[in-house]
Amino acid sequence: MSSPSPILTDEPGIEELQQQIHTLTKLRASHQASLLSLRSTKSLKDHLSSSSSSSQTKISISPSLHISDKNLNDILLTRSAEITTDRQEWTREALYRMSGLTKFSVTDPSFPDQNLTGIRIEVMADGKFGTPYYLFLKPYDDTPKPTPDDPSPAEVPSDTHLQLHRHTVPAFFVQSLNILAEKYLPPPPRMQNLDRFVRDARHFLVLHYLRRSRLARIKDEVTQNLPDSGSDTAPISDIYVSEFTIDPEARLVEVRWLDTNVHITTKRQAWIALTEEGGIEGLIVKEDNRRILHMEMQIKGTDWVRGATDSMDWIPGLFQRLKWSSHPL
Repeated sequence: MSSPSPILTDEPGIEELQQQIHTLTKLRASHQASLLSLRSTKSLKDHLSSSSSSSQTKISISPSLHISDKNLNDILLTRSAEITTDRQEWTREALYRMSGLTKFSVTDPSFPDQNLTGIRIEVMADGKFGTPYYLFLKPYDDTPKPTPDDPSPAEVPSDTHLQLHRHTVPAFFVQSLNILAEKYLPPPPRMQNLDRFVRDARHFLVLHYLRRSRLARIKDEVTQNLPDSGSDTAPISDIYVSEFTIDPEARLVEVRWLDTNVHITTKRQAWIALTEEGGIEGLIVKEDNRRILHMEMQIKGTDWVRGATDSMDWIPGLFQRLKWSSHPL
């Protein structure tokens, strides 16, 4: 008995169907993009038509785009160029942010013939970038000493050595910055280490930003829980934190407590000194000039024995630990 012959069919195979689906998907995406473009173009054209019918003067499409004719292609090209420029600026800013450190060249406006080396330093905390800091360095003066033959030699900037010229670092860090400059940017003929200078400068700037950010959150909690703040949180205790003051360097915190009974004038204060890494360097709590040791231990938290107070790990939850207790827990 002979086997049945195969059935011939014109239906496409699986691979061919997949290829057709892929082609149709791309075609649909292309048509969708064209449709969106046509809608935007029609809206802009309708806007121009309505504007031109009401006024023959210059038409303003946006604060940054003014046209005197109704050439739609010119308008679209102008807007496209603006969007592209904004995108490029955003991309460049994002690259600066991601790199953390950026080196660039700039001309000193005071001395147009002198080029400066600029350093941009990024700082970030809690997923948010702060205002970047800038360091500007100029070449060392490598002018030869006067001689009888050349009593006034021409100024010659060094090709290999730089010195700190300008910066946007806070005033309370100027001394630290100058110490780093003396250490890593010595004058010729000693070798310089620009990389180490910049990284060490960024180190204390980032730590400062982190300390300030974390302490600021505690200060916000204190402010939100003041008796007259209108907060809907739990009732205020008899003794509450009335002040949480942070010094500009974020290395010293002063805490004050007040009693809800205005006739009680007990003075309660605390001072917390922080290390550069944000740990506790010193802590004193006083009540009418008497040191309250159990409050000091309470503020440190239970994890202080495991080294939590050596870094900023002790700061989260500090507001709850500032609740005054008259007796050891």
